[in-house]
Amino acid sequence: MQRFTDLSEIDWIKHGIAKASPETLGTVSRLIPPIYPAYVKIFHPLYEDLTVEDMQLTWHEHAMRFSQPTSGEQQDLEATILSSSTMVYGGPTPDSQLIPLRWRALCSALRIPYAPTLSVWSFTRHFGGGSWPKRLIGPDEGTLAPIERDALISVLRRHTPAGPCFFHFWLLATEDMEDLVFRGTLDEAAAFPDDVPGVRLTPTHWFPEDRSWLVCSDYDLTFTLVGGSESLVQDLMDSQVLECVRVHPGTRIDSHADVPEPSG
Repeated sequence: MQRFTDLSEIDWIKHGIAKASPETLGTVSRLIPPIYPAYVKIFHPLYEDLTVEDMQLTWHEHAMRFSQPTSGEQQDLEATILSSSTMVYGGPTPDSQLIPLRWRALCSALRIPYAPTLSVWSFTRHFGGGSWPKRLIGPDEGTLAPIERDALISVLRRHTPAGPCFFHFWLLATEDMEDLVFRGTLDEAAAFPDDVPGVRLTPTHWFPEDRSWLVCSDYDLTFTLVGGSESLVQDLMDSQVLECVRVHPGTRIDSHADVPEPSG
């Protein structure tokens, strides 16, 4: 795999995404150029931790309950931070017993519409105080779990011609805060981030030499976007591993995507 800082290979993305306007702000078209026949959103996985028996305990309550007491100015600082912020959710512990939880299943349990505009914020707004139940492990931002990443690679392989692929990391997805581009094979996408020095997340953008598809995992989103052919998107929708919903360039994907516009 070749690493370089020349960003010319991603110029087509920078120039192809929709220009910022009230109509395009917070939409798919601001991350993936509106040039593909079909688009899909791949949800990053949710889990339920069976070791948490208190179904009412929230992540924030747990953090407040088990925060370590300190003294002096540090205690005052920590108290100020805790009182002015809410812990939304956290990750598993070594003792956690995790079972996968589909976004659709959680929507059904909470009576939230399962729609293209669904996001992690949809659930957060539902939970009182903005904190998730401790029993739920929320999705990672900017990173596909290995099982979902490998399933995506497997589907992409059937729609990718011979030749190199390109992997772009936006500066906030790198350790040295600089944009990076790598050239390698599609299968080498499985090396990110654990086996590639200098990067922290799933590639921000990845695509083949002919640009017949484009994958985007934005650093602060809990889902991955893919633009490509109709057959590619249908294969992703049919995956037994990936949980997907179809979107289009105008689909809103920001934190208020599914909040109704005020009337009048």
